[in-house]
Amino acid sequence: MTAGGEPAVGSGRPVHDDVACAAALVGLPGMTPVRLARLLHGRRPAAAWAALLSGADPTASDPRWTVMAAATDPVEAAARYRTAGVEVIVEGDDRYPDRLRGDPGAPAVLLCRGDIAVAGVGPSVAVVGTRSATPYGEQVAAELGRDLAAAGVSVVSGLALGIDAAAHAGALAAGPGARPPVGVAATGLDVPYPRANARLWDGVARAGAVLSEAPLGSPPRRGAFPARNRIIAALSDVVVVVECHLGGGALHTAEAAARRGIPVVAVPGSVRSPASRGTNGLLVDGCAPVRDVHDVLVAVSLARAGRDAPAPALRARTFVAATGRDVAGALRAAGGSGDERCPVDDAAARAVWSALGPDPLTSAALAERTGLTIGDLARACRRLLGAGAVIEGPGWWRRRW
Repeated sequence: MTAGGEPAVGSGRPVHDDVACAAALVGLPGMTPVRLARLLHGRRPAAAWAALLSGADPTASDPRWTVMAAATDPVEAAARYRTAGVEVIVEGDDRYPDRLRGDPGAPAVLLCRGDIAVAGVGPSVAVVGTRSATPYGEQVAAELGRDLAAAGVSVVSGLALGIDAAAHAGALAAGPGARPPVGVAATGLDVPYPRANARLWDGVARAGAVLSEAPLGSPPRRGAFPARNRIIAALSDVVVVVECHLGGGALHTAEAAARRGIPVVAVPGSVRSPASRGTNGLLVDGCAPVRDVHDVLVAVSLARAGRDAPAPALRARTFVAATGRDVAGALRAAGGSGDERCPVDDAAARAVWSALGPDPLTSAALAERTGLTIGDLARACRRLLGAGAVIEGPGWWRRRW
């Protein structure tokens, strides 16, 4: 402690900044979101840091924390986050998302790449599902992501393979005026997981925001994924489960939503598909089915209005009345239905995009349709793949949406 009673760092410099102290607290060894919430309960990070330095904090469940705190400079910890382009946001601050305020599982410290202002503002829908998605599931997720974003709804998901990636890729392809997406990660924001989605992470962060409660450098840990699902649910008006195996992780998001009174809806799937057993089970349990974006928009408008379901004839105008957005008009403003918009501004890529559809097309057939050389075709397909717009199989390609 300083003579004035202010907390001091290991270098002896006084610390007044809650953000700097929060950055240091998050990175202490053995710190977890639950422990951090307990440590910060009823006090600001600077006060918690001072209590750790004193060695007399009864909430410090790890004896290493006092030793590590004495050797840590919070100002340097905060500088590492600034260098990484990550904001440190403390619960109770003005920048903290309104949707998380008062939530029983609200992170005590939230970390953000991108614009924190887009998180939890306006209509939001979580689109979640299995990592081992079928082509049907990925196509539906991408279409929902695109159409929801075009209609002014923020698409929230977990940045995982399969359904999550397809939903966010669709949201990013919605075009000008679309609502920014929000990703919620289980790792440090400098550790994209899976690595194959690193470009998608960057795209979501540039267009919207990627959030985490894990400190920089945190690798994937099994328990962190179901824990982050509570944040996905809490940020959303409605949770859409597109495809999910029995016992799949998306059911954790559905359960977290149900505990918060947030509606859960599900996309029907084949009774013969293991990837749809969880979603079909949700339908049996009473969740509303989703056939297209209009069903989701109706669920959003009802959730925000807090009313019972209207008659089917009122579906189309319910969302317009509640949000002021017309999905068909939004799609037209974004450039049409989406089928004709190539996400890569390149002549060869546009030729490939025009030739592809929702069904797989072999590389040989694609070359014949486009007239491109093998080299140009390969480069165009890779650019489209990097944009998250196409899916590659063994010798074939198809559109993601």
